[in-house]
Amino acid sequence: MPAITLDSYESAKAASSAIREQIMTRKMPPWFADSKQSLPMRNDMSLSDTQIAALASWADGGAPRGTGTEPPRPQFTQHWAHPLNRPPDRIISLPRVRLPASGELPYVRQLIRVTEPQDRWIVGLQTLPGNPAVVHHMGITEVTLAEGVTPENMSQLDAVARQLGMPAGSMTSPHPSVADPGDPNLYDMLAIYTPGTTYESYGKTTGKLLRAGGNEYINFNIHYTTTGKIEQDQSNLGLWFAARAPEHQLLRAPMAGHTIIANGREILTDDAGTKAEGTEVAIPPIPAYTEDYELVGLTALTYPVTIYALQPHAHLRAKSFRYVAVLPDGTERTLLWVPQYDFHWQLRYELLHPLRLPAGSKLIVTARYDNSEHNSHLLKAAAEDPSRRCGPDKIVLFRDQNQTWDEMFSPVVEYALDRPSKAGEAAAAARMQLVAATGCLAHKPDSGWLLTGIGRFATTATQSSSSTERATLLSLPGGHLSAHLVGEQPFQLQQHVGQRVAAKGLLIQDPRGTRLNITSLQTLEGTCGQ
Repeated sequence: MPAITLDSYESAKAASSAIREQIMTRKMPPWFADSKQSLPMRNDMSLSDTQIAALASWADGGAPRGTGTEPPRPQFTQHWAHPLNRPPDRIISLPRVRLPASGELPYVRQLIRVTEPQDRWIVGLQTLPGNPAVVHHMGITEVTLAEGVTPENMSQLDAVARQLGMPAGSMTSPHPSVADPGDPNLYDMLAIYTPGTTYESYGKTTGKLLRAGGNEYINFNIHYTTTGKIEQDQSNLGLWFAARAPEHQLLRAPMAGHTIIANGREILTDDAGTKAEGTEVAIPPIPAYTEDYELVGLTALTYPVTIYALQPHAHLRAKSFRYVAVLPDGTERTLLWVPQYDFHWQLRYELLHPLRLPAGSKLIVTARYDNSEHNSHLLKAAAEDPSRRCGPDKIVLFRDQNQTWDEMFSPVVEYALDRPSKAGEAAAAARMQLVAATGCLAHKPDSGWLLTGIGRFATTATQSSSSTERATLLSLPGGHLSAHLVGEQPFQLQQHVGQRVAAKGLLIQDPRGTRLNITSLQTLEGTCGQ
């Protein structure tokens, strides 16, 4: 539908019928979280039933003018959306890019040097696409290049490496400037642009770190799409700085999980195929005409974290996202439920009250996809450009660099690492380690799921499994230990009762007993007792 302008009474009255239709169907304001099954959100734009009834009554009554004074029309500075109309402290502009009219475009990488003389703390930022029609999304990180490496000489150094028989990128590959100290594989995404993204702020006690003083660059990884005509884009990133360091450093990372389960099957880390963007595994494609394809990602927390925001990202076929936390005692808590995910409005959901998760917790994110003729977004995309692989008759790939017609599973989490306030907390956090064990899977009505016949818990560096690990897992001895299994729902344990299995997870030992917040479950050869 055409855009509705709401900057004056006259424009609102002219659109009153459209306003009524949009609010009655809850299409506007754009808010897709189920407030009854999600934590309260600071940026919740949804209208209450009372507000909807009042606006509908106003429209039905001829949209009468109120008695108050009409406020002045808003004035924005170059589309920057700071609530106080304050321009950014630093604007990072990308070079102008010229795009062809059609075809599949590889992701574009732009490296812009950080010129700050010292580290800065970011309290607000905004990604501003120059041409929203062609910018599908941007993933923005800060990276550090090796001494002497610049964007201008990277191609030359790569050529030298090839001549010397060295692996590609061995002389030029950047490394993240800001990483999670508890898990170096998780690095901070400085910013993300998706449709619906606007200014984001971090409050008075939190901020994001921008490294400076070395060979640091802002790395823009941009996914462009074509429109049928030649286009141009010059995007910008605006940064607002704090005068001093905040109490908590925010990190933002896609937590698809080191363990991913596709339609009930745990994907092994060495399964054949290209690892899907943002994950460590090759996600199987969605078959044609599949109405309900499910992906579940698990992330084990070996240290306490505090969650501030959640931002699910996928493409046209995604239809829902659910974030659930499993606490060390097995309690499950839904953080965010988006029953009708909308590819065109990919929102960042900011928790009203940041949620602290203790060490030994686990995040479970479930996404469902609809690749059928019932998906109106998919049918519209296919009709607008039949040459693209958008129809339900096509299989859908999860690739390393995904186009609009491909799919993604990228549940982003914005969080801060907690500093232990007591010595006891530090000791407890140290005990939350990942382990592997073999045993017999049993279920008892009074105590739930158990892994029995365990000989020992072996420390492991990974929460997921591979086919090459089977021999190692088979060699683990049997014995008389047992552990209660928590967070078991994604693994469909009822199918493996009485079988010998290998389980991985967070080992939790306290006066209430031994528990395993499981992150992997593999059936082994042999039967219980052998």
